[in-house]
Amino acid sequence: MVPINGFLSIDKPAGWTSQDVVSWVRKHFGIKKVGHTGTLDPMATGVLPLCLGAYTRLSSYITGGNKQYRAVARLGMTTDSLDADGVVTSRSGDIPADYAQVEAAVAEFRGAIAQVPPMYSAIRIGGRRLYDLARRGVEVERPARNVCVHKLDIVVYAPPLLHLNVHCSKGTYIRSLADDIGKRLGCGAHLSTLRRTAVGRVELGQCVAVYELERAESISEVLLNPHAVLSDLSSVCLTEAQQGRFSNGNPVTDILSDVQDIVTVQNSRGILLGLGHIVEGVLKPIRVIQN
Repeated sequence: MVPINGFLSIDKPAGWTSQDVVSWVRKHFGIKKVGHTGTLDPMATGVLPLCLGAYTRLSSYITGGNKQYRAVARLGMTTDSLDADGVVTSRSGDIPADYAQVEAAVAEFRGAIAQVPPMYSAIRIGGRRLYDLARRGVEVERPARNVCVHKLDIVVYAPPLLHLNVHCSKGTYIRSLADDIGKRLGCGAHLSTLRRTAVGRVELGQCVAVYELERAESISEVLLNPHAVLSDLSSVCLTEAQQGRFSNGNPVTDILSDVQDIVTVQNSRGILLGLGHIVEGVLKPIRVIQN
């Protein structure tokens, strides 16, 4: 059986965990090594990039990318998980009708912010997953994390629903964002729906649904162009002799590039060989893909 290496992006259905998607792809196509590049909560849908085979070694170079979402916050109601899957913990009828008031509250969360992660999250504190503690009714203090909300726009405000477009850095919790906006407005809020529309260079239009994969004759026909996925990085093309050295994990000299950074490495046929770091004309392998 020919090994399958590549990037695949799934439009995750609601109700599935990210690991459910990984397990389904692994079983359906008989691929041993499959990994996702950023967890989506079960209630959320949208872009879930997967790394297959040898490309699992490149996952960290996708997970660090910015994320984009379409979100709906429900004002006037809070839940223990900060989203629609949780138990309602409070209700308020004091929902602002004034758009300007809501816009002013939203504006406070644009740019660099310190965000406290939710209890229902996979973060470890004291060696324990926060969601394990939350399920036992235990709440612990969580240090705030620095994140950046590059864009936070109100699409529609139809009380009690606040529709938002979000473009943010890795590690930003949209549930916490909804909760914080609700607190600032004094009425509380939770995340009602969430759809991820982009992870780095991977957008929703490049994704395939699970039902489409079920009909696909071969997974190869739906794999993404790896150079497009990694297009934030510069690229170098190696000669056949240089390719042999790189593929064996050895530094490659005489690289004709002004780049002094991490690059994608390809051969003359455009096949991705891996990632390397160029320093003063020497290419040092970081991740090597054995195609």
